[in-house]
Amino acid sequence: MKIGLFGDSFGYQQPNQPFDSWVDLLNNDMTIDNHCQCGVSEYKILQQLKSANLNKYDWVIVTHTSPTRVFVRHNPLYTESNIYKNCDILLADIESKNDKFSNVCKDYFKYIFDTEYAVDMHNLVCKEIDNIVKDLNVLHITHFDYTTCYQFPNLINFYNLWADNRGPVNHYNKYGNQQVYETVLKRLV
Repeated sequence: MKIGLFGDSFGYQQPNQPFDSWVDLLNNDMTIDNHCQCGVSEYKILQQLKSANLNKYDWVIVTHTSPTRVFVRHNPLYTESNIYKNCDILLADIESKNDKFSNVCKDYFKYIFDTEYAVDMHNLVCKEIDNIVKDLNVLHITHFDYTTCYQFPNLINFYNLWADNRGPVNHYNKYGNQQVYETVLKRLV
């Protein structure tokens, strides 16, 4: 079975991890074309899907991100060689930094950013994603609180699992990765 995996860092495969991620475990059972990127917004996930030939996959898995991640064309916090080179802006990513760009971003989130607007825009992008994949075998997953977000058919929300099992590999500990793997595998077979 061939899987197209699209989304954010929850699906990104990093080399030399202390244990297997849920993606590595799944890749032992089937072939995965991994298009995930660290720190990307829902808009960039949409672009991943638009740039791929989705019909070549038996299943498409989309890992959806936070609605408060703000698209930027170029993020000056990361170098071109860094795995975060495509990263968009999330307040949690810049809170501990103290440089000019981070301070501007903090002011943006403090004085300009509107959560309701961000969720509405996120939901519009999600609706377009849903339209693109509607005729495919697709599994939507998220690791964020999606109560105010677009409700995809066939959505698995791992938010509570992630909250209880945070760790160094795809943001999960070993147990969390095993649980995501087992849950996803059951949906695909």
